[in-house]
Amino acid sequence: MRKPRIFCPELSSSSYKCTNIKQIHHLAKVLRLKPNDNLELFDGKGYIANGTIKEIAKSYIKFEVDSMKLMQNPYQKFYQAIIPYIKKENLIYSLQKLVELGVNSFLIYKPELLHQSLAKKDLSKLNFRLEDAVIGACEQSGCNYVPKIKFFNDLKQSLQSLEGNTNFEGLFILDTIANQFIKGIEGLSLNEISIITGPESGFSETERETMNAFGLKSIKIGHYVLRAETAPVIGISLFHSLLGEY
Repeated sequence: MRKPRIFCPELSSSSYKCTNIKQIHHLAKVLRLKPNDNLELFDGKGYIANGTIKEIAKSYIKFEVDSMKLMQNPYQKFYQAIIPYIKKENLIYSLQKLVELGVNSFLIYKPELLHQSLAKKDLSKLNFRLEDAVIGACEQSGCNYVPKIKFFNDLKQSLQSLEGNTNFEGLFILDTIANQFIKGIEGLSLNEISIITGPESGFSETERETMNAFGLKSIKIGHYVLRAETAPVIGISLFHSLLGEY
């Protein structure tokens, strides 16, 4: 049986006290772990450690931390996904799969053509759920590097946040109306790859104008129209293949 894993942001001391109610419930009620049981701890920055449960209470679990070591990221390139808010469960699914594919950074923007199920929702509340989903996906998949996740009011704001920090040559729009297929990209030797995908109803005209103003390249990743939650997953997978990451 695989050893359970939990996210612990601080692993520098010989002991750790977990007060995350969801983690406590999962360890104590679902996995039914007890004092002296072992598990793996990771800090989201590459370090993992052996953990031994010393005490379980309703509001906390205490661990003894031992044998900490740094794990290398198995992917050589930096991958970033710029994706819109879409239907909640679909967005969570997409984030989980992208974590499993080694995406390092998420920029989530509010599209102009926002799905009606989210139109009247407080998206800041959803953000906490998305952050938990990313951490949960790291716990389940064995990923030791928790991706950074940022939220923006629109696509333009998310792109402006990248100016000066990202190689725009490696930023691609995954678009159903593009003329070039991803397999037609030549001489791809970039260290950073970013993709932009649209919502269920596609990009708005304003969003297209914004992307054109940044001089971004559009590519097509298939012959058919992919779902909003599927497109970034397929896109990152294809770039993995092109860059020899598999």
